[in-house]
Amino acid sequence: MRIKNNLINTITPDYIYLFLLSIFPLSLILGNFFINLFIFLFSLNFLINFKKNKFIFKEIIFYLLIFFLISLIINVFFSIDPKNSLPRVIKLFFVIFFIFEIKRLIQKYEGNLTKYVYKSWFMIFLIISIDILFEIIFGHNMIGNRSIMPGRIASFFGDELVVGAFYHGFILFFLSFLILKKTKNYILIFSILFVVLISFLIGERSNFIKLFLSVIIFTSYVLNINYKIKLTIFLAIPLILLVIANSSDSYKKRYHGEIKTLFTINGYEKYMKKSQHGAHRYTSMEILKDNPIFGVGIKNFRFESANTKYENREYVKTDLRQANHPHQIHHEFLSETGIFGYICFLIFILSSIYFGFKSYLKSQNLYQLSAIIFIFTSVLPIIPSGSFLSSFTSGIFWLNFGVMVSLIKIKLT
Repeated sequence: MRIKNNLINTITPDYIYLFLLSIFPLSLILGNFFINLFIFLFSLNFLINFKKNKFIFKEIIFYLLIFFLISLIINVFFSIDPKNSLPRVIKLFFVIFFIFEIKRLIQKYEGNLTKYVYKSWFMIFLIISIDILFEIIFGHNMIGNRSIMPGRIASFFGDELVVGAFYHGFILFFLSFLILKKTKNYILIFSILFVVLISFLIGERSNFIKLFLSVIIFTSYVLNINYKIKLTIFLAIPLILLVIANSSDSYKKRYHGEIKTLFTINGYEKYMKKSQHGAHRYTSMEILKDNPIFGVGIKNFRFESANTKYENREYVKTDLRQANHPHQIHHEFLSETGIFGYICFLIFILSSIYFGFKSYLKSQNLYQLSAIIFIFTSVLPIIPSGSFLSSFTSGIFWLNFGVMVSLIKIKLT
């Protein structure tokens, strides 16, 4: 009985939330309800202990987040349908405290208990990698899920073909764990080749491009091997992938047939006019022209894009222009928040990356660098993306953002 009581007494709320943080990737698999539940629980714990957490009022990141939040609140007042916009703005309020709860835990237990968090993320990523490979070989994953689209992988996500986004979100944490475990270089090189290949075979082109760029930036900076070997790896990867792409009809279609237009004269313009992405982007720009200052409001592209005045027969897929979002983060902010919201977003995100990298130069923490690179590649222009404020995309983004800012100790004086 005494042992049981001692055990209970040693399980503090912090340990519980460190455990929840370690299994947060599972919420991304389980769905939006669990993602939002985790965010709510973390923010609730932070608010319950708010008297102890007043340090946030001295944190520069807090004011950047508040600045971004206020810009979205202003947007609600100019939204064509505030009922659609308001819930996502309210959610950001909880996200802010979710971020600072992560920051508090990482700062308090850095190098101690947080190593178990990253180890858990490593194991979950490894299991998903094995599951993806299983599906590639057998046509279904380990629990029987099958992709609804040829050339794409479902894994544990079922009908939601988003495993590529998950892979991009955790790939550098996976590699950081291996490096910090003093893994031999030949195993590291094999691991890099393996995960890049897996990402390619998932079939999500935009997430593969982002992941590939992330890996190149990360390994160029931290991998302690001869630069000639690095260059050989970076040149070998595209050649290997080209061979694989040409050996399968489905991959050949996705990676060659659908994008070969890009490599012709005026290729980008031709590609846009033939693709659904092009129809989305044209529509988003036309919406911006009609609503230049504040856009149509968060989560309203899905309704405004159906308006017949945005029909343009120069775009082959113009009849498919209506979508939940324009599938590109910059176009999403421009069409839904206008020039005002877009500038506020850029100020927020670029300042955050700057302070994050400035902090990394002092901390030399690989997990922080991983998150910085992920945030950077997530907001690159042109490359298609998920909706920034959707539960799944934002779940991965804000988790990485929390890690990125976790070691920032720049305070307002």
